[in-house]
Parts: sequence; C-alpha cells; structure tokens
Amino acid sequence: MKENTILTVSELTGTIKRVLENEFGDITVKGEISNLINHSSGHRYFTLKDDGAQIQCTLWKSRPVNFVLTNGMKAIVRGALSVYPPRGNYQIDVTRVTPEGQGDFYLAFEALKAKLSEAGYFDHDRKKALPEIVLSIGIITSPTGAVIQDMKTTINRRFPAATIYFRPAKVQGDDASADISSAIREMQKLPLDVIIVGRGGGSIEDLWPFNTEEVAKAIYSSKIPIVSAVGHETDTTIADFVADLRAPTPTAAAELVTTNTLADYNNYFSDLSRRMMDSMTSRIEAGKDDIFSFLNSYSVRKFINKIRQNQQFVDELDSSLQTTASRNIKSLNQNLSRIEAHLLSLNPDNPLKKGFAIVRNESGAIIGNNYQLKNTDKIVIQRYKQKVLSQILDNQYLG
Repeated sequence: MKENTILTVSELTGTIKRVLENEFGDITVKGEISNLINHSSGHRYFTLKDDGAQIQCTLWKSRPVNFVLTNGMKAIVRGALSVYPPRGNYQIDVTRVTPEGQGDFYLAFEALKAKLSEAGYFDHDRKKALPEIVLSIGIITSPTGAVIQDMKTTINRRFPAATIYFRPAKVQGDDASADISSAIREMQKLPLDVIIVGRGGGSIEDLWPFNTEEVAKAIYSSKIPIVSAVGHETDTTIADFVADLRAPTPTAAAELVTTNTLADYNNYFSDLSRRMMDSMTSRIEAGKDDIFSFLNSYSVRKFINKIRQNQQFVDELDSSLQTTASRNIKSLNQNLSRIEAHLLSLNPDNPLKKGFAIVRNESGAIIGNNYQLKNTDKIVIQRYKQKVLSQILDNQYLG
C-alpha cells in the first residue's frame, strides 16, 4: 500500500479484517464470560474477559452447546478472529465453547445467595404486595442515561395522576452500594406506595452493587414494597431475590407499578356509576311497589276513610258556621239600620229641613218656651242653612 494512499473507512476496516482473519485464523482463548445476551433470534453474544482486557464473542444459533452459559463462568472459547465492519469492532466468531470453571464473581454471588436464603431474605411470605392503587412512586437509579427518562415517560403515559419521587444514585463503582442503600433508607421517610430500584444492563461487574449484602439488607428492611429492575431480562442479581417484586427491565417495572392505567380507572368509575344507577333504579321501583302495596292495604284505606270522614265533618261544620255567621250578620245589619234611623230622627237639622227654626241668644244657647223674650233682646234665628240676627221690637205673649 502506497504511503500517500487515502482510504475510506470501509476500505481500512476491510483491510484490517483481512489481515486479522488471515494472520490469526483459528484461535483458542480462555477467560470469564460476562454481559451475556441470549437474543430472541437464538444467537448469543457475550464478553470474554480477564483482569487486563476483554473481547466480544458471537455464538450463532447453529452452534449449540450442551451446557448453560452464565455470567461469571470461566470458559475456553475456540473460533476465528473477525471484524464487524458496521462498528469497527473485532470479535471472536465462536465455533466451540467449554467450561473451565467458575469465576470469582460467580462464586461470590452464589455464596451470598446461599447465606441470605438461609437467613430468610428470599422467603415469599415476607414479601409485601403492591397496593391496588399506586399514587406515589419512588425511583432510585442513575440521573443520567435513558433509564430514568423511560420510566418517567411510561408512568406519565399510563397513569399521569401518580407522583414520582426521584432520588439520583450511583449504580456502578465501588461506592455505589452505599449510595443505593442510603437512598432506600431515605425514601422510607416519604409517603410512597412503592419504590423502584434499578439500572440498565451491563457486565457482571457493572451490576455488582446490586449483588452486595449491604443493598440486600436495605431492601429487606424496607417498610415500603420494593420492585427491582436491574439490567435486562437475562440478568439476575441478589436484589432481585430480596425485592418484593422483580421486573425484567426498568421500563417493565414502570408498567408493573401502573397495572391499572388512567383509562382503566375511567372505565371502572363509569361502570361503577352505571351499576349504582341501575341499583338505585331497581330500589326506587321496588320502593314504588311497596308504597303502592301499602297504600292499597286495609289499614291505610281505613285511615284514609277516617280522614275523609273528618274532612266531611269539617265541611259540614264550615257550612253550619257560615250559615250561622250569615244569619248573625243579617240580624246585626238590621239592628244597625234601626239605630241609624233613630239617630237620623234625632238629628236637629231634620225639623229645619221642614221649615222650622231654632232660636238662640247671642251666646248660642237655645231659648226654650219658658223664656220670656223682652224688647230689645237680640236673638239668632237658625234655619236650614241660614242664620238671622234679629232684635225684639214687639213682645206679645199669646199664653
């Protein structure tokens, strides 16, 4: 190849692929299996590693093995070195794999698993059931990456009425176990219905904080139900065994704690409302029948007849009172007319209307028949609507 030749990425990768495949050919490598993925297609992908390095391996479906591959297993792998051009990764195209022994992580995992199982950490009768309605959800995971966003999106989509309390935590590294345990203890002070603890997939080393006794004790001591959501479906950790419920993935955990979606509750309350209306209608109809039956009973009819008799008596009494009152009023009117006629007869103006007159002295006193008028007396003669002042000039007694 000339020194100044300019290659495309594909050409360079193809050259490396040819060199590696021609140079190494069939190789045999030993190491520890981690980050095992059993794909739905039947192919298996894993990492073969030791203390200083790691390499990707592919085991095709057409090359079955007669034992179960597990993370932490030490194995001897035989195959051809190749390059996967789309990513530029070199890997072993495995043709044969045999177990060499168990890795240190696997042995530690099994030892802690046996210890905690003996102590009752995994007993089903101590596991707490999730509430039927989950309104407050605690989440403990890394603040970065897609896991927290996927869980929030899933919860808000399925049941937006739920409140999410997020406590960021380290989920990988030497101090991750202590941080996860602290987060679980802190969330005991919150009004939570459930707590989700988890992270995305990774190698056995990446997931190891969830395989520690410290985290197991924190989950075991929690008064709030805990759902573990660590890695992928094929990953299994100590936290999964201790937790009250295990979800295959973080997104699946978000779905598990929102089993009843908002649409489910809407349907439930609509159905409940319909059943309540049906029940009320039935009870009203039954009540109507009871009322009609009661109204038609002998005791009610007798009572109603008694009321009607009393009503008739009241009507008769009312008529009698009206007749008596009318008669009394008529009699009073007649008496009033007689009195009025008598009073009219006593009216001093009545004689005046007939031409008579009243004689008064100057002081206004009536001059009676016994009074002897004298000459020069001044008198007032009152006629109907007329008064005349006169003086006596000639006084003759007609005795």
